[in-house]
Amino acid sequence: MEYDFIYDRNTLQFSIKLAAEHEVLGRFLLDEFGQNAEAYSPLLQQLSELKPHQSMQYQGKEFLLEVDNGEVTLSHNTLFFNVEQPLPERQQHKLADDDLQLDEQGMHSQCGLEDLLKLLREWQQFLAD
Repeated sequence: MEYDFIYDRNTLQFSIKLAAEHEVLGRFLLDEFGQNAEAYSPLLQQLSELKPHQSMQYQGKEFLLEVDNGEVTLSHNTLFFNVEQPLPERQQHKLADDDLQLDEQGMHSQCGLEDLLKLLREWQQFLAD
């Protein structure tokens, strides 16, 4: 996984630049833990203590982080939202099927646990420096 850490001297803000398939991970980290290096410690410790073939879940404000057999999946909470109530018939005819599809781009990412641990440790160090 490739990434760059950025500190903008004008806005005094930190950011993470990741490849498109992982950019949701950067959004998750900043939205969930912010720019305080110590805020990452509990998650980092929990992930570091996982044994091979162990699973865990971390439910954030907007994302669910799941680890299973060394693979990490990050999914936005809206991906789990399923509306069972049908629309009134008039509305059904007005909306095309494409209009009803949830855009999953930028709402889901996968990576290896070791890659995530490396990213978290380096990000935490970057914030602390």
